[in-house]
Amino acid sequence: MTVFMIAGVTFGAHLLVTEGFGRKALLPLGPLTLADAAAVQLNWRVTADSSGLWLAGAWKVRHVPWEQVRAVRYTAEGSVETAMSDGGTWRLRGVGLPKAERRLNLYPSYVRMVQEVTALHTHPELRPVWPAARPDRGRPLGPVLLLLTVLAVLAVRAWFLG
Repeated sequence: MTVFMIAGVTFGAHLLVTEGFGRKALLPLGPLTLADAAAVQLNWRVTADSSGLWLAGAWKVRHVPWEQVRAVRYTAEGSVETAMSDGGTWRLRGVGLPKAERRLNLYPSYVRMVQEVTALHTHPELRPVWPAARPDRGRPLGPVLLLLTVLAVLAVRAWFLG
């Protein structure tokens, strides 16, 4: 995915330099929008500790105390939703391909995660007693992936131009 993003952005930058700004130059920039999907697929994480859940998505890590967790469920589209008592919802979208997983008889990791978090929510005695260490909480990968893509594009452009 990253190579596809780099190739698309590099080709788009080349079109901008050679042909100017036009509709044709915007099409290859589309792969840059894959940064979010790539970051979710490579990095999503839910960590439970004594204080609550640490929800790591593509762009940020969020902490939800156990008292605020109302329900965790997966949707038919392959997303995971965490409902909070304040009415908010944290949604991790695009973690699976439900049709393909059903057809291949797979047991997706996000389904297991929803079942485990639901068990921890309904049975407090099963929750961890210690807080999670900072590295175990997860880190957002989106900004890093975007920065690496931009640096790779700049390196490729410098190599071709210089």
